[in-house]
Amino acid sequence: MARRRRRHQSGRLTVEFPAIPSLRFDNRTGFDALHFDTVDQNGVAFHVIAAKTAYALRPGDAPGQALLIPVDEAALLHVTDVHHGDDIEQSVRYENDLAPYKPLCDIVVVGDAHPPAGAAAPWFDVSLRVQRPDLPPRLPERPHPLNPWQPLSPEVYQQWQRELAAAERTPQPGEVLVDKTLRVHGERRLHRHAAPLRWLQGTPWRLGSAAASSRVPLRYEYAFGGECRVEAADAFAAQIPDQHKLTREQQAAYPGTNNPPIAHDACHGNPVGAGFTRDWYVQASGIASLPAPRIEYPAMPFTAKAFWQSACGNEPFTVAGMGYVGRGWLPRRNLIGHVDIKRTWHDDDIPLLPKDFDFRYWNGAPADQQCPHLEGGERFVLVNLCAADAGYAGADADGNSVVSFTLPRQALFALTAGADGVVSALPLAIDTVVIDLDNAQVDLTWRLAIVADGAFDEARLHHAATPEALARLHELTTSAAALS
Repeated sequence: MARRRRRHQSGRLTVEFPAIPSLRFDNRTGFDALHFDTVDQNGVAFHVIAAKTAYALRPGDAPGQALLIPVDEAALLHVTDVHHGDDIEQSVRYENDLAPYKPLCDIVVVGDAHPPAGAAAPWFDVSLRVQRPDLPPRLPERPHPLNPWQPLSPEVYQQWQRELAAAERTPQPGEVLVDKTLRVHGERRLHRHAAPLRWLQGTPWRLGSAAASSRVPLRYEYAFGGECRVEAADAFAAQIPDQHKLTREQQAAYPGTNNPPIAHDACHGNPVGAGFTRDWYVQASGIASLPAPRIEYPAMPFTAKAFWQSACGNEPFTVAGMGYVGRGWLPRRNLIGHVDIKRTWHDDDIPLLPKDFDFRYWNGAPADQQCPHLEGGERFVLVNLCAADAGYAGADADGNSVVSFTLPRQALFALTAGADGVVSALPLAIDTVVIDLDNAQVDLTWRLAIVADGAFDEARLHHAATPEALARLHELTTSAAALS
């Protein structure tokens, strides 16, 4: 097998590792799919297969029970991030599908929040719920001895404990995977008190009442966050205290600009939002009003007091949203690990991930919208996340718009074959669900990552959608697991 040399990032040592074995990939489905290779932080190579299926939301047999109908044209995998408005300064609408592996499944919602009954309201709640199908099975019953006064033997008790632990580890039908509620407000602003009231109120600011709204974009631009940026040309630039100005080294680090700011601070959890500021910026600029965030967790409401505490350096609010979290935002970027900066690169150098890289970094949904990989059949319920007059929506007793749907029971799998003639069926997992209510569409991204150790040289992607095909696939994978 061909080998090549790679220098460590220190530039002083070299190690050898085998070249990645080639893989012939044959897509036998009507879906967009691709294969690529990757290397992890330990130099282990992997073959990755990614595919996408997409469905249109259509009215079902009962109000609010939508059907997922395959789209006419195959949806394409995203090979780059797509930002709202095609503006990289705005939040991400769709993240690219070329992650090598996602330990969990991302559930992402794209669209707007709508008040109950379509009537404008100053605030209302929206929610997302994802649940495995069917009712949960009974846990193993605790064994009882024939003689109630005689304790269980250690062997019987330990066996029961093993069965109970196995049942708890097994994905439970009916299990709730995601249950999230956010509160959405109409437009509202923060206003600075006049001088006499600043001491009487205990905070220099007050939060104004929210205006009634009939639609609120569910984007991070409307959640807590933002930045304080001061350019040299700003009228109040001279008022910025020296300790808050950027050093020349910091200014030189700003990419692609010949005119870097003289002072800059941002909410690291959401630099595109509203409601973030710093006291030094307020004092220098003299601002008396600024937009307040409109999306929050009900248990963590945005208040004027908490806003000013944040402006004075305390911990900021929890960022609330249902879309993709930026790759460079906290807490996601902490999962990258410690990056060693290499000054000199050689032609045969291959950059590797940091040794302490956490693969959860590839999961882009908020942490409370991540769940175990899906298999099909899961039930989704969305409240006030679509217009009341959407054809596939219904209404509950309180007038909230409700739409529910169930993922199709199907499977994508790769048939692999090696030089020894052994054929294996390797199922792909659903690791990304994008519910795009702007386009009434649900996209599923499927993925398979397997060690590129040369055990096989060909992989054919197939689709199983009938009960017979799914049963056959289950038989193949079960028998293979028993032999391994």
